[in-house]
Amino acid sequence: MLPVVLRVDDDGLHLERGTDCSLDVHFDGWRGWSVAVEDSPDPVTVPWPKRLAARLDGRSLVTVTSDDEEVFRSEVSFGSGEGRVEIVDRFGNPVIIDKWGLTQRVFATRRESGAVEAMTSMAERVLEVMRQACGLEGWISFGTLLGAARSGSVIGHDSDIDLCFLSEKQTPAEMAVEIWGVARALVDAGISVKHKTASFITVVYDAPDGGEDGIDIYTCFYVGDLLHETATVRERVPRSAILPLRALEFEGRDMPAPADPDRMLTVSYGPGWRVPDPSFRHLPSREVTDRFDGWFGSVMTNRRDWTQFNGQQGAAGMQPSSFARWVVDRLGDDVEGLRVLDVGSGSSADLRLYDRAGCKAIGYDYAHPGKHALGGKEIDLPESVGRRVLNLLDERDVLTVGALAARQKGDKVVTARRLLEAVPPRSRAQLWRFASMALATGGRAYVEGVSRSPEQCRLESERTGSPRLWPVDPTAVEADVRASGGRVVHREGFAAAARASRTGSPARWRMMVEYPDRAPVGAAQAQEDRTHR
Repeated sequence: MLPVVLRVDDDGLHLERGTDCSLDVHFDGWRGWSVAVEDSPDPVTVPWPKRLAARLDGRSLVTVTSDDEEVFRSEVSFGSGEGRVEIVDRFGNPVIIDKWGLTQRVFATRRESGAVEAMTSMAERVLEVMRQACGLEGWISFGTLLGAARSGSVIGHDSDIDLCFLSEKQTPAEMAVEIWGVARALVDAGISVKHKTASFITVVYDAPDGGEDGIDIYTCFYVGDLLHETATVRERVPRSAILPLRALEFEGRDMPAPADPDRMLTVSYGPGWRVPDPSFRHLPSREVTDRFDGWFGSVMTNRRDWTQFNGQQGAAGMQPSSFARWVVDRLGDDVEGLRVLDVGSGSSADLRLYDRAGCKAIGYDYAHPGKHALGGKEIDLPESVGRRVLNLLDERDVLTVGALAARQKGDKVVTARRLLEAVPPRSRAQLWRFASMALATGGRAYVEGVSRSPEQCRLESERTGSPRLWPVDPTAVEADVRASGGRVVHREGFAAAARASRTGSPARWRMMVEYPDRAPVGAAQAQEDRTHR
């Protein structure tokens, strides 16, 4: 039975009832979004994903189809109702909002620009580096294998190339080391890499039609007779379905592919994989996702949203905050050699002030603004300013990066502005764990936050476009400070902030935390000797 769409407006699609189906939504003829709807006896409103909602301003002829059957057609006015809705990126390229709610430039509109040819060439280069430098034989997988098996070419609504390799390592820790080795080999070959998890990396490069394109690389492995393929597959698949690899035509080239593409695609997409479904989403069980999170962690939670937000803040102006000036005033005049470790450095604006003050500024974030944050230009930072990746949602990452920070020479302070309200409560203690490790030979941490009620957090996120914010009571934060071995030596605005986190108006608070020298006897002297060398 075809779904009945009652109306389309700023809130989304309003259906008479839920029906198990996929809906394709077209704006002036361009399929901008596809969504799967579940069965329900009651009326259903399917909200727009936020990246699509942000573009819905103006008028558009909206058509909704299900299995190529038109179920809705009407001229719709969104937002101001002025002009026509444009589902494009800043380069003017048509985009779609994919099944994950992310903006993607699909292959259907990019062939003439050379983007498909460039991506395929890059994939061949990546596979060659993996083979020559790491001794690993990769193959095309997921949507790329799907396109090759269906037609020998990319799928029109796809946007990247997927590669896998089979690890013979015995533990997740060894597999993490292995994929870091792959990343290092690619970087040595002049290829940029982003880490997503300890079993998943993405190659990034400048596309011929502007922006960045990516090629995903996943670790696959067996535990007993169960094949684990990224965080979506945990099935009994014989090794003979993968090895030996075979050649499969893809975009006019012979690309390495699993020995039995049908078996591998059935595992990922079901027996109906030959029928295109733009709204298809992998829906692994909680058991599978929890296992992968425990084994390999992730630096992807809200990362794209925060990267975009931080980039927008940088584009709005790289003016340092009043907090950074407050910190500099308290550091005094003798700051030569002092390292300021700015956790949650965001747009990087404060780093510039710390650098101008004579400090060695290092920004720690897992969502640093990308090279296209300022209209295609790099964030303008002095060469003396450093940036490091730190993920407070992953305890292992905090321990690793904290240990490296502890080994840095000289005196250090830790700063964090508007950070604690931007991470889930369960992860707040990780800031203090990092601070206590980085300041193992003693030092201070300077922290600023804004406390809000849950409703105020929601409204602030909507107003600024930031990802989710949480209420923070700084008096509760003190318990985490004490547990980490620190002592709060200065407080500002605590009383108002405690009220604000429940019912009052937003309130800013600040604290200074002191950590004693906890280096073993002899280590502190060695540190002092190194400092004065």
